[in-house]
Amino acid sequence: MKKIFILLVVGLSLFGSQVIKISQEQQDDLGINIQKTITIDSINLGPYNAKVTLDKKDIISIGSNVDAVIKDIFVRKLEHIKKGQKLLSLKSNELLNLQEKYIKALIDSKNIQKNYLRDEKLQQQGIISNKKFLESLQKKQSSDLVVRLSANELLSSGFSDDMLKRIQKNYQPIMKINILSPRDGVIDDIDVNIGEKVESNRSMMHIYADGNRYIELSIPVKVVASLSIGDKCVFDSFSAKIVAIGNIVNNESQSVNVRAKIQNSENIMINRVYSSNIEKNVSNALKIKKSALVFVDNKSYVFKKIKDGFEVVNVEIIKEGPVCYIIHSDLKAGDALAVSSTSALLNAMEADDE
Repeated sequence: MKKIFILLVVGLSLFGSQVIKISQEQQDDLGINIQKTITIDSINLGPYNAKVTLDKKDIISIGSNVDAVIKDIFVRKLEHIKKGQKLLSLKSNELLNLQEKYIKALIDSKNIQKNYLRDEKLQQQGIISNKKFLESLQKKQSSDLVVRLSANELLSSGFSDDMLKRIQKNYQPIMKINILSPRDGVIDDIDVNIGEKVESNRSMMHIYADGNRYIELSIPVKVVASLSIGDKCVFDSFSAKIVAIGNIVNNESQSVNVRAKIQNSENIMINRVYSSNIEKNVSNALKIKKSALVFVDNKSYVFKKIKDGFEVVNVEIIKEGPVCYIIHSDLKAGDALAVSSTSALLNAMEADDE
């Protein structure tokens, strides 16, 4: 029996490159039982806390580019809204002044255009000089530039193209400006009231726009190394695919942030924390009993049954469960492993050395 123990130790010290020759009778005496390996196509990691988030671009702040007074508010907090829906209306002396400037530029341009067309015809008939015609052309170009600049001032102050067309049509200022929703979403907050004066660039309300939703998880460093883009997260009735894996480790928790895009996020609650598992597809992975493994010098080994004994095989643990390990190795599905008396053999060897 002592010879068996010595062979076992030699096999381990050579990192699993040794075959342990042991008869069936000796195996029975030691009480060695065997069990076949099982192929695993996927593993579950977790659970981990997963917080629902959205992109910064989907949190929309509604404000005014000019000083104004709130005339009316058409929506309520937490109301679901559609793109183009009226949110609020405001009146602004600054906008009225800009409109007045634009209307004057339109009227001047119309008159200058009329004079230009007249001078162009007269120049072609030889009634006026080329110099006179060029002066008329220069006035037209200057007038057109003033119109464009005035229009751009209004656009940068919150006007739409439709509002400009309305002024171009009737030469009348728009007294009350309606602010419309840029996207579908939910009103998160309203920070103004009717009659209140607001300064330019002040936020008046926030919208959580419809769009992609994500979960963010904090995964231990040892686990994150085995994750890949596209791995599936499962929580409640939802699923998400990993789209980003961070490379900055939190000093305190020694974890890394992972982000996954939710596949069907309709009606999901932003900022809610779920318990999520990660389903990872694996190849060349096997499930074995914990009792099949022995550890020497921080390495893990199993004993594969062969014709005249056991072969020592080095394995890598990729997941630990309460009863079994999931491992990577050169083993194949159906290989038989010793699942009992492995530690007893090692203990017996140590006792013999004493």
